[in-house]
Amino acid sequence: MDIDQQIARIGIDAEGLARAAETGPLDAAVPTCPDWDVETLLRHIGSVHRWAAAIVRERRVDRPQRGLDGPSERGALLDWYRAGYRVLMAALEGASPEDEFWFWGPAPNALAFWSRRQANETAVHRRDAESARGAITPLTTRDALDALDEWLGLAALRAQADDGRGRIIRFIPTDGDGTWCVALGERVEVIRDLGRGDCELTGRASDLFLWSMNRRDAGGIDVSGDATLLRVWADNMRF
Repeated sequence: MDIDQQIARIGIDAEGLARAAETGPLDAAVPTCPDWDVETLLRHIGSVHRWAAAIVRERRVDRPQRGLDGPSERGALLDWYRAGYRVLMAALEGASPEDEFWFWGPAPNALAFWSRRQANETAVHRRDAESARGAITPLTTRDALDALDEWLGLAALRAQADDGRGRIIRFIPTDGDGTWCVALGERVEVIRDLGRGDCELTGRASDLFLWSMNRRDAGGIDVSGDATLLRVWADNMRF
């Protein structure tokens, strides 16, 4: 998926998040994010959008601090949130792959990283907002495959699952190409597909991604092999 497509995704999911937020009370609990309500979610993602926009726009070479901002009044908070994602999109659209600024994960360049990272972060939090209102919109297959691939690559940088003892979870999407094998242990590693895993999850890409992010249970996903690894994942693989 190219940078322009990732930036377009930000707009689609950011506005989907806003529409979900404005359809009910802001103090409603967000089931997929324990201890958060919709207001906290809006402040979080609105602040993240502005933080990422500043990195891109100012070509920051260091990691700036990020706060939790936003006005207190409901209508103003929603306007502030919407303004923030538009600022982010404008910053990304105004940058070049040749520009150098801070990024922290695998990517060919900083602009590719931040476009993809913010697209997938916004996609997840849209579903968080929707979970406070009822049904969650599935990701498209294209978006879910990209999001799953990115998340598993980032998880290898930040997660640890000692009780996995090197066992492998294998993700097999039924609606797209590719499989992912993740070894869980003192290090979490995405490894070459060996054609098998200690636990195999087969299902639609959106379901696999949302499960991998602890945003849904394994209902509708075919689980074979060592199902105890589902709990190991849930306890250790958090973003």
